[in-house]
Amino acid sequence: MKKLTFIFLLLSASIGASAKSVVFTLMDGTKVYYLLSAEESPMLRFKEGKMVVDEDQYEFSDIKNFYISDQDDPNAIELVLSKQNMTFKENMVIIRSDAVKTVKVYTLNGVEVQAPVEKTDDVISVHLNGLEKGTYLISTGKSSLKVLKK
Repeated sequence: MKKLTFIFLLLSASIGASAKSVVFTLMDGTKVYYLLSAEESPMLRFKEGKMVVDEDQYEFSDIKNFYISDQDDPNAIELVLSKQNMTFKENMVIIRSDAVKTVKVYTLNGVEVQAPVEKTDDVISVHLNGLEKGTYLISTGKSSLKVLKK
């Protein structure tokens, strides 16, 4: 087990210059991201049949795969939505766009969270009521929006 951890650390150090994140794909399809940078370097360990990343623990049977990526970056904002196309109402984000097909909500750590999304024609409503206070990323495919829930 120590050899595997050492190999992982060597691998991450050797491609650390181009890598942006370690990505875990869980069996339910959820992707969990751990950013790699000069400021952030998650500690990955194997302990008693579990994979431990910092304080997070995963059963081996819950992990479909994991990899180091230089392309996956949950904090990347490729295209900012226009202020004219969105409004905020209480704990809801309303996006007006006929090009948006899917909407996903992530924590800043890259963990996808469940937030109710309603679509009617070109109006998408993302309800943040059930989420804890904090900062979230709302991804609409090619666009992302960072939202602070108070």
